[in-house]
Amino acid sequence: MDSDSPLLQFIRESSISIGDGTVVEYGSKEHINEFDRIISDLQSIKSTIRKGENRKFHRKEAHRIQDAIGAIRYLKRRATRDGIKKGLLDESLKSKKFG
Repeated sequence: MDSDSPLLQFIRESSISIGDGTVVEYGSKEHINEFDRIISDLQSIKSTIRKGENRKFHRKEAHRIQDAIGAIRYLKRRATRDGIKKGLLDESLKSKKFG
């Protein structure tokens, strides 16, 4: 798909409903904070299943959670770049390392 396709443009201009039901603009600070919250929650779940006697049996699940964290980080970077382009976010966030 072309980066200037109408569908992609529509997605970038649309509003996003976050976890608590609040509607925010794609790429806004609140949207980025929601990605941070989700990543933190997933890391907490991952650390929980890696403890205890059954940790060997949860290797695959921990790996899948880590893959999900990586995917959400990618979406966060995309939303951040778009938020900077739209002027919703400060340019200084571009040089900040995303985790």
